[in-house]
Amino acid sequence: MVRRTVRDAVRIDRSLIAPVAGAITAVPVALFYGLGVALWSPGATSSVALGALFVGLAARLNGPRLAPSAMASDALGLSFSAVVAGLTAGSLWLHLGTLVVWCFVGGLMVALGPGRSVIGVHGVMALIVFGRQPRSVHESVTMGLLVLVGGLAQTGVQVAVRVPIGLRPQRRATADVFRALASGYDDRSGTWSAPTARAIDAATVTLRPAALVVRRDAEALRGMVDEARRIRLELITIEGLTRRLPDIASTLATVDELRQLTGRLLRGLADALEAPRDAATTDGERLPIAEIRAASAALGDAVARGTDGDGPDAASAAVVSHFLSLRGQLRAAVRLVGPATDRSGGPIVPSMGQIRHGTPSRPHPFDALRGFGVVLSEHLTPASPAFRHAVRLAVVVPLLALIGQHLGLGRSYWIPLSAAVVLRPDFSATMTRGVARVTGSVVGVGVIGAVLAVLHPGTAAATALVCLAAWGAFTFVQSNYAVGVSFLTGLVLLLASVGQVDTLGIAGDRLLDTVIGGSAALVAYLLWPTWSHSEARHLLARLAECQRAYAGAVLARFAGEAPTGPDPGRPAGPPLRDLARNTRLAYTDAQAAVGRSLAEPPSKRIDPDLGPGILAALRRVTRAVHGLRTEPLGEAPLPGVAEFATAVEDALARVSDSLESGAAIGELPPLRELYHRVEDAGATMPGRAGVVIQLDELVNAVDTAAELLDRAPVGPIG
Repeated sequence: MVRRTVRDAVRIDRSLIAPVAGAITAVPVALFYGLGVALWSPGATSSVALGALFVGLAARLNGPRLAPSAMASDALGLSFSAVVAGLTAGSLWLHLGTLVVWCFVGGLMVALGPGRSVIGVHGVMALIVFGRQPRSVHESVTMGLLVLVGGLAQTGVQVAVRVPIGLRPQRRATADVFRALASGYDDRSGTWSAPTARAIDAATVTLRPAALVVRRDAEALRGMVDEARRIRLELITIEGLTRRLPDIASTLATVDELRQLTGRLLRGLADALEAPRDAATTDGERLPIAEIRAASAALGDAVARGTDGDGPDAASAAVVSHFLSLRGQLRAAVRLVGPATDRSGGPIVPSMGQIRHGTPSRPHPFDALRGFGVVLSEHLTPASPAFRHAVRLAVVVPLLALIGQHLGLGRSYWIPLSAAVVLRPDFSATMTRGVARVTGSVVGVGVIGAVLAVLHPGTAAATALVCLAAWGAFTFVQSNYAVGVSFLTGLVLLLASVGQVDTLGIAGDRLLDTVIGGSAALVAYLLWPTWSHSEARHLLARLAECQRAYAGAVLARFAGEAPTGPDPGRPAGPPLRDLARNTRLAYTDAQAAVGRSLAEPPSKRIDPDLGPGILAALRRVTRAVHGLRTEPLGEAPLPGVAEFATAVEDALARVSDSLESGAAIGELPPLRELYHRVEDAGATMPGRAGVVIQLDELVNAVDTAAELLDRAPVGPIG
């Protein structure tokens, strides 16, 4: 285990090195530092630059597009913590008591998912960094406002500047999958299946790193790979069945046309993945969904007539059925291109009109806060990894702060700060990343401390060092934590030392404090470890169950089974809002648990293919149901939806049961067949195209989740 921990700590994932994104994110930090040392006081310089640093770090660790609300919340949390730190620093016991509360609440916030948990971690760090000396109310408020300015400025940069999305190797590997499907299917040699399977496996491996679990573009790429796996099986089946078709020229010509269109669409998907900024890759020429729909409908009509008007033969009917399933899978892949390449417009599907990916109106902010409160209250139990992490943090960090004060060590605040940085709720993030943090911190403090103590750089040289350290921290923090933390620690040291005279003795104190704090955190975790494997499985099951209730309620509207609210054509609001919020929070819990579990030792973690794959498929379920919720109900119920809704609820219940128990999922209801009945009925009703599109995506997402579970070994997942 020790060898693996060290190996993981020093391994660099070159696909996650982001020099351009690092440079963009470093600009506010370096700019505020340069302006501050020239125009402002040391305290003001440190405050505004640290605000920009912390928010930038949150954006890079949770990229490529952390929600602006999350970054703004982080800035507000940092600002408030800075104010409290200045006001409580004059009383040791008041400051320690505040630190206990901050650590417990901040630790518990890991239950809210990566994007929100960073607010708690940064709040603890801010309380330590800004609590080094007591300040008046005016000074504390001023410092808090400066931190807020720095954080909001970084938020503005992240929103205004399109930071490169990265993941080029992952997108290229996924593009290779679709190109292999297209080229192999075109040559009709029958030897294309194995190379395509190897391409799928290779793409899956590139998407395994735990750092990618929180990224929506990586999640969409995972969904495309899962769809490609299903497309490959459909193409193999179709290839075998077409050899048994009767020798009817029109039928064979239509099948051949469908093959060519399918190949063209698969190549178009590959091109779109490799050229994410080229809008032309999503047009109807490259992705001929409309033509595939028309050709498959023509094939169905021809087969239905039969040879002499006597109806379809078995082989022809099977070919039509598989082409219809293939068409749905291709549509799902087309829809995923936009999220996978961070193209806001997404793909265009000419045959069905503009796809409506709108989501229901945002709830009131207090509704979101109440939802967060519900999640946190659910984790107030010793069985919760979030609770155990909160207790560890609330005991270890304040205790180390107290010990540091009584030992009289120079710059002793680095001891609790190092412990707060190292302690995480899961094994690998604490041990593997803990080793990386301690090593990186030692290097960062040692190198930058020695430079400051020996060379005493002037304003220009110090600003250049800040630029370099900020760029290195933001560029490497995802690819190798030790390298990123070495730059980050040096950067924090530079920002915290503005206006101070550094000596080798002070650098040595910081180095010793870092080793003490980091080592104490590692020991504390080993005394009370936490594994996330069972929790991840349980929370994925709960997500599927929440989706079952949400999908059932939304689909019931279209079957005419739900009462409407005061606004005609819209359902009563509160129940659906509650179900949507429950689903959203369940997804956040599941995402965080899967991410933690993937970073654990192989014998303890969830399956690295199944966990993220199920998470991506269930997210697509949620998006499809959200899309259905935005569709108008129409004047009459949509025929066939009631039976379809029952089947969807049954399928999601089976997914949930399989995740919870580890048992085989078994055979699902015939969702695709029921969907085609609704599709045929919707074709005669105006304004139903949007509903049909979302139902199609819902079927594909549920089928993908079931297929992933079907490939998993029977027994506990992981």
